[in-house]
Amino acid sequence: MANELASQQIRMTPDQINLLKNTVARGASHDELQLFVSVAQRRGLDPFTRQIHFVKRWNASSRTEEGTFQTGIDGFRLIAQRSQKYAGQLGPYWCGEDGVWKDVWLGTEPPAAAKSIVLRHDFKEPLSAVANFSTYVQLKRDGTPNAFWARMGALMLAKCAESLALRKAFPEELSGLYSDEEMMQADATPAPTTPPPTAPAPPTVLPPQAAPVRPRQSGWDEASSTPGLPWKDNR
Repeated sequence: MANELASQQIRMTPDQINLLKNTVARGASHDELQLFVSVAQRRGLDPFTRQIHFVKRWNASSRTEEGTFQTGIDGFRLIAQRSQKYAGQLGPYWCGEDGVWKDVWLGTEPPAAAKSIVLRHDFKEPLSAVANFSTYVQLKRDGTPNAFWARMGALMLAKCAESLALRKAFPEELSGLYSDEEMMQADATPAPTTPPPTAPAPPTVLPPQAAPVRPRQSGWDEASSTPGLPWKDNR
């Protein structure tokens, strides 16, 4: 297997790597570019034909954008074909909420799930994988599917199911690779959550305060109630 991979590797010149950084992998750091080129070369995928491409994705944990890579469905099929053990596929198939599988989807609503079946020459049984619409659909901020999934939901879901089945059938060749359609949900913007209304706080009732007591001053004339005058005996 190692010799087969070595013969399939794509060699890039320094000029091609520089072109890659300015086009397909724009915005990649030095380390991200080196990793991307290494993966593309080892897997024998051509980034200039979109078999594999660089993507910047927001990491909520680190609160930074991090570079990663995704593989087109054609890249998956190419890797499977190169294994010389790929015997084709059955499907795709779609079903609604009733669970009845169909080989064509004509409904106005998107299918509930899609299934793909992959065959290998050296396996006795086929390998199947099912992708649920609710798991992979990419939603907008208002919670509705984006343009691709609203218009081509059945096709997008079928690609997810095919990617799952191919990776299941060829784990060594496709380990760590994910298709564009599988990763779209990772770019979905969560709908803003509105906090529940809070009841207004009750008004603060202060206890009644007693009138201030004026201190008694020396020299107070209790008879005349005139402060500062000496007390007189008027008898």
